[in-house]
Amino acid sequence: MKILINGLQLGNLNTGVQYYTENLLHEYQKQNKHFDFLVSKNYKNNFSANDLINIHFINLKESRVRRIFYENFMLPKYFLNQKFDLYHSPNYLLPFRCPFPSVVTIHDLITLDYPELCQTESVFYFRLFLPRSIKKVSKIIAVSHKVKEDIIRHFKTPPEKIEVVYHGISSNFKKITDPELLSNVIRKYRLPEQFILFVGNIEPKKNLERLVAAFCKLKKETLIKHKLVIVGKKGWKYRHVFDIVKKSRLENEVLFPGYVPKEELPCFYSLADLFAFPSLYEGFGFPPLEAMACGLPALVSDRGALPEITGGKCLQVDPYDVNQLAEGMYQLITNTGLKQKLISEGREWVKQFTWERAAKETVCVYKTILGC
Repeated sequence: MKILINGLQLGNLNTGVQYYTENLLHEYQKQNKHFDFLVSKNYKNNFSANDLINIHFINLKESRVRRIFYENFMLPKYFLNQKFDLYHSPNYLLPFRCPFPSVVTIHDLITLDYPELCQTESVFYFRLFLPRSIKKVSKIIAVSHKVKEDIIRHFKTPPEKIEVVYHGISSNFKKITDPELLSNVIRKYRLPEQFILFVGNIEPKKNLERLVAAFCKLKKETLIKHKLVIVGKKGWKYRHVFDIVKKSRLENEVLFPGYVPKEELPCFYSLADLFAFPSLYEGFGFPPLEAMACGLPALVSDRGALPEITGGKCLQVDPYDVNQLAEGMYQLITNTGLKQKLISEGREWVKQFTWERAAKETVCVYKTILGC
């Protein structure tokens, strides 16, 4: 099979789509799948010499607008000089012209169901171009059954056209017990002795305003000594969260370490007392699984794909209810029996989410399309 996979979204943006594409690429290389990847030259330093056999580097600056232009106007010209059996876009959309059988991965439909949580240009872009891709593509990979249901609901797509392939999580996510590693992270980020952890971009869909409000309620009404540590990049409308922290006079209780490299995240999960993830919508949701893999009990939203992905191994709450959020966090701090139950069940549950399995199941989708 001669497969071309579009990896032009790889770069320094650290998005979920990038994480998915990167892990798929490396897993294919581990499994000796000699598929072709299209990657920006800016990302070349992320590969060793042995990785470069089937990687085609394109001179493209890291810019969403430039990438979209290239995919739709330059990529079809690239196709004219190449012969591939199949084209895979890990990032929702097909080029305007694609002469080969094709597959796209759909990660969520938040721009259609919750446009108020998205930037206007993203809503416009996906509403304009996604219907055409859904119609023209040979097969769709949905990252959860929830996303599959959403695709069918919006586009009346035949269910047999959609295959569900769960993401994996890195084997690096495990309980860290090395005192030196933990001490280095504590010193570097000035972490408190006891804390509640959130991991994700600071943006409206993550529901951090209500998380901070629930934490404020918890501090006022209980004797907990925990602080709230919010790990992640400043995203769209991030200032609202900082404003609420300031108005609540919680500047010394809510900490913002910023973006933390994946290599250091297991230490954060291992040091925290509980993980809180009250997102209003996720098509999959990596952080709760990462927390479970590190032996950290988690509180999650009961919306989107989170109930499916976490399998009832986390405490679920209504993300719009500040009282439920506060009560849930308090339970996970004080109820030792519940905490240990979730830790034990979570560690077992998360074992199924491997990139090896995800890569093999994705190859099965390719073979189905090509009749192999």
